[in-house]
Amino acid sequence: MKSKIIYCLNFLWTSFIAFSFPICFGWIFLDITGHSKGYSYDLGSEKDVSIMLGCIELLIWLALSFPSNIYVFRKTLSKGKAYLLIPIVLYITLAVICVMITHGGWTSYAKEVFNI
Repeated sequence: MKSKIIYCLNFLWTSFIAFSFPICFGWIFLDITGHSKGYSYDLGSEKDVSIMLGCIELLIWLALSFPSNIYVFRKTLSKGKAYLLIPIVLYITLAVICVMITHGGWTSYAKEVFNI
């Protein structure tokens, strides 16, 4: 019973990480590339600080996401290879839902993050 509760909590955390992935990716990407205040604004001497902040944010995000992802995927894989598709599809679905809800679609997301 205890292992099921731990699995459920890790699955919920992984779902939250999957949903927030596009937001975190955009934020970290813009910081690391030095465009944290947008593409039309020149950071100048603040660019080094933005890049360092982006690296720290990336490390924090990886530390928060990888342990639960590894736990969920490993436990699900032990049930069978066919069951491994469930968390993968759920991860992708939640990320797509986040892009649709928060950014209004792929074109808006690409314009905001990648300046396309």
